[in-house]
Amino acid sequence: MKWIRFFVATVSLLFVAQTRLFANGGAWQTGVPKTGNGAASDQKKSTDVTIEEENLTIDLHQEFAAVEVRYRMKNTGAQVEQDFFFPVERWTPAEGESGDGENTRTDLEGYQIAADGTELKWDNVDAKGEKPKPVVDEHWGAFPPATRLWKKSRIPFARGQAREVVIKYRSPYAGTEGGVSDDGHNSSMGFQYSLSPAATWKGPIGKGKITLNILHPRPEETAISKPKERFKKINETQAVWDFSKLKPTLADDIKIVVHPGYDTYPGRKEFGPINYDETPQFRADYVIQGNRYFLLHSDYDAVASSTLKPSGEHKYDVENIKGTEAYVTWAEGVEGDGIGENISLKVHRPLPLDAILIVPGYRGEEKELWGKNNRVAELEVILNDEHTFTASIPDEEFGAAYPVPVRGYSKPVSTVKLTIKGVHRGSAAQDTCISAVDLRAVLSKKPTIQAAR
Repeated sequence: MKWIRFFVATVSLLFVAQTRLFANGGAWQTGVPKTGNGAASDQKKSTDVTIEEENLTIDLHQEFAAVEVRYRMKNTGAQVEQDFFFPVERWTPAEGESGDGENTRTDLEGYQIAADGTELKWDNVDAKGEKPKPVVDEHWGAFPPATRLWKKSRIPFARGQAREVVIKYRSPYAGTEGGVSDDGHNSSMGFQYSLSPAATWKGPIGKGKITLNILHPRPEETAISKPKERFKKINETQAVWDFSKLKPTLADDIKIVVHPGYDTYPGRKEFGPINYDETPQFRADYVIQGNRYFLLHSDYDAVASSTLKPSGEHKYDVENIKGTEAYVTWAEGVEGDGIGENISLKVHRPLPLDAILIVPGYRGEEKELWGKNNRVAELEVILNDEHTFTASIPDEEFGAAYPVPVRGYSKPVSTVKLTIKGVHRGSAAQDTCISAVDLRAVLSKKPTIQAAR
């Protein structure tokens, strides 16, 4: 039996759009390429409405940006039903797909617009003008250009009236993922927000503040590509840009690299000869990220403090976390939420750890199982019975394993103990589940790799 490939992509396939297929592999685009400030017109019409103040907050989570923008807008002319065009780019759907199905959901999530607390209706309309350029990936070549659309609303203004307009949404990070044979190639994942559409309103933006909060567990990975020298770093997880009298241009548009790209290659040879006729007992991949090299694997013995009894054909053994079988999970077996229950790992090949990757809930074939069962909210980690720390995990439905960084400890790790300290409650059951645990070990030099052809 051919061993199961280890899925290390950082974004769920629920956000897949355009796909390119090759003889022994394929590539796909994920997420939302770009959003931005609302515009007064899509046809260069003049307006008497001005933006007196704009406050934009961008919260960078592990797999998406949560955005809230607040405008104080004032009508300096006669009563008007003002058009409001909010820009969105979407990847071109794969051939034969409409772009609206579950596997091609690349639009914004939870988009809402309100004026003075009253929610407004909106419709998607095609954007006129210049189209986006094709995206060229170093591994996969050119993808078809993205499509531009507006989320169009109408906001009534009386003469001289000032109104507060608030927009909220979530934007999955954009990037390209793919693989040839057992090799994987993943571009950086990012978020873009265009300030320039606001130039269509009357005059400059009076004053504004853009706050960038890094909420994912690896803030050191995130970089502001553009604009340069506008944001002031407040601390390791926050940056702020204050401005006044800004008539935004393309030079003011924001581009953020949230997670760097990486490549993956089969790594099971690291543990000795491979017998492809046997069912694999663990997973292993080399991960190449710039000049950093890792071995991502589940080569350990796992023991749980308790286990939920089988239900029909479903078994919840701790071996399920090693990821050699899809849609299975470990579930603790005590009354209540399982606080204090734990998993102990004995690592077969001790190496220093960069991170522990965990799927902190039930990732089953039925998507609803994630929300129905408890998810881990707080996890105590003990390495080698001597280094202890606690990780908080947000209540999000992750498309890939959530990284728990190991900081301040560089010894080879031979034992890992994971203890449940807090949970996000399930809607139907109190069983706390963990579907996968993988160790991202640090390699001292670049591994020898024979890439697929």
